[in-house]
Amino acid sequence: MPSAHTATVVSVVTLIGFTDGTHSSVFGLAALIAGIVMYDSVMVRRSSGEQGAAIQALIKEQKSSVLLPRSAKGHTPLEVLVGAILGALVGTIVFFATK
Repeated sequence: MPSAHTATVVSVVTLIGFTDGTHSSVFGLAALIAGIVMYDSVMVRRSSGEQGAAIQALIKEQKSSVLLPRSAKGHTPLEVLVGAILGALVGTIVFFATK
């Protein structure tokens, strides 16, 4: 439960926002990358994990000798949201702790 990838990129975005400002190009790039990571976590990896589970079920049902493929589950939107909140908190704490 929370998405560690989301927490990491959101903490980086938070730190960049505090140090360079939210109008900097580096902040915009970091926010874009964070958006891609979060989208990938919820949509792409989650759907491919569901497909992997379906393939595993078919292989088991057919009693095939094919080795079961690994299937990554991805994250639910709630797990990504909690990761984002955690990342923002960590980034804020690190910024103010180092000042």
